[in-house]
Amino acid sequence: MFDIGVNLTSSQFSRDHDEVVARALAAGVNGMLLTGTNLAESQQAQKLASRYSGCWSTAGVHPHDGSSWTPAVAEAIYTLAGEPQVVAIGECGLDFNRNFSTPHEQEVAFSAQLALAAELSMPVFLHCRDAHDRFLTLLKPWLEKIPGAVLPLLYRQPQRGAGMPGSGPVYWYYRLGMR
Repeated sequence: MFDIGVNLTSSQFSRDHDEVVARALAAGVNGMLLTGTNLAESQQAQKLASRYSGCWSTAGVHPHDGSSWTPAVAEAIYTLAGEPQVVAIGECGLDFNRNFSTPHEQEVAFSAQLALAAELSMPVFLHCRDAHDRFLTLLKPWLEKIPGAVLPLLYRQPQRGAGMPGSGPVYWYYRLGMR
């Protein structure tokens, strides 16, 4: 089993990374993708992925942190994406549910990360909540330019997969919480 959305950089795990990974392995997980949600957590995810066999990471800025997207952050994510453990750009997208960053800030960060993924020929780890139509408008032009994408479906989110275009591999999955 491969866990594709591990938030090992969360502060709740800061003191027991080894134990969390050991429990996952004992439960039959043989691979993990550690998600980056801002520059610092992307850097931390890459370092953690380099510590554990069968772990990889993403590098990106979550929509909640869209206001942090700057040219310097973009350059740092670009550089980090060159590390062998980093296998996707993200978690990126739109989240109009709580708007920790404005919709405009989120759109700027999302569009820039899609462009970065296309330039580097890397897949994207996507996030969409309460922003389906705008999300698709921004994503569709990039689907032919990126090698793949994954989009977690939140359990309260209506099923909107029918709106996705048929081109490009976009994998939908349900996130099951495990503690």
